[in-house]
Amino acid sequence: MADINQVRVGVCSVTYNSVDLGLTKGGVTVSYEPTFHDISVDQFGETVIESVLTGEKFTAKVPLTESTISNMKVAMPNSTFAGAGNKRITLGKTSGTRQGALSALLVLHPQNEGTRVNDIVLYKAFVNSTVELSHTVDGEKVIEVEFMALIDASKSDGNYLGMIGDST
Repeated sequence: MADINQVRVGVCSVTYNSVDLGLTKGGVTVSYEPTFHDISVDQFGETVIESVLTGEKFTAKVPLTESTISNMKVAMPNSTFAGAGNKRITLGKTSGTRQGALSALLVLHPQNEGTRVNDIVLYKAFVNSTVELSHTVDGEKVIEVEFMALIDASKSDGNYLGMIGDST
């Protein structure tokens, strides 16, 4: 039987590396994208006889509106804090930096819910997106950040990237 209490609306809070990233604009979007290799044999032509999982991509797009140096550092993780009191970041790093060392726990929590039963968690999230900063007269400055989950080898098969549901 249908249950109208299971219809959900609302925004979420975004916590990365145990830090609340603040306000968002335009909604947070989570994507899960499995990839497969289709197996076929001559006897059945191009008809697929089996499909094998070859990878998974778990991402979250977060449009941050609080233009702080701390959020800029999150959006550009290969940058370096600089200046007195870390009031700026500098850019330009040698290639080859492994992003796993820069990854952290990302938790998306629906704000209109008192429990954690509908949380979305990426265990080892890192930013893998282009950052564009626009300065317009008629719109908020939004820093759109895309987080991608890396394998957390300390977890078990079927639980390497993250989870959706009760995060307690």
